Amino acid sequence: MEIAVGTRPGAPQRGGDEAYVAEIVAPGVVLLAVAHGFGRIRERPAPTVAAQAVRDSLRRRVRGERRDPRAALSSAFSSANARVYAHSGSTDDYVASGTSLTAALIVGDHAFVGHVGATRAYLGRDGALSTLTSDDAVGDGPMRLLTRTLGTQAALEPSLAHLRLMHGDALVLSSGALHELLDDDEIADALRASSSSEDVTARLLAIAGIRGEGAGTVIVGRAFHEATGETAKRRPAVREAAIALIAIFAAAVIAVIMLHAMFSGA
Repeated sequence: MEIAVGTRPGAPQRGGDEAYVAEIVAPGVVLLAVAHGFGRIRERPAPTVAAQAVRDSLRRRVRGERRDPRAALSSAFSSANARVYAHSGSTDDYVASGTSLTAALIVGDHAFVGHVGATRAYLGRDGALSTLTSDDAVGDGPMRLLTRTLGTQAALEPSLAHLRLMHGDALVLSSGALHELLDDDEIADALRASSSSEDVTARLLAIAGIRGEGAGTVIVGRAFHEATGETAKRRPAVREAAIALIAIFAAAVIAVIMLHAMFSGA
């Protein structure tokens, strides 16, 4: 998978902070995540604490739960929520910190997407764009109210999705500050215009920069499947079998011709 991360420095919209993760958390397992939120925990932004908590949890659990990546991802979100909630000072009438977070755990050609809040994940396939997440919010514009974020409730279950990645598919993760400045058609156009993840992120950030001064983060991952070791081993065997069949067929044809010549001469 080809991965590129693009960020726009500056004051994040709505007074929030941002964080992201794009790294290998186990052999053959990639984690992509974006977080956008507010508040600080021991002098660290809440989105950073949440994103790193998800990463740390998956590093510990994904090897043991490789047969069930969905459970590992759900557990990672629960761990992040508990870490932020324990230090947020949240009460019934006061919330000190909270964060949206969207994460894609990629295992081979399977992607498991976890989500809470207003960060987003998209899938680009064959020129079309589909949204893999739904914002946990009511209302629109400046008056929009988030209904679920990490760290604002004692227990939380993330929304989870699973999809099979095809060759050429693109996963796009964006922070709330960025996708508010872009529409789906512009994201789809950027994906169609280039097969390079780096070019796509640069284009999206450039468009967002024309419309606002807030910071933003976008991660683009392109799936380019290669033959596995098992497939690569099978190819020579298939080729040799085909050659052997051709040789047998040719020998049979020659034998028929010779027999026909013998009987004709007789």
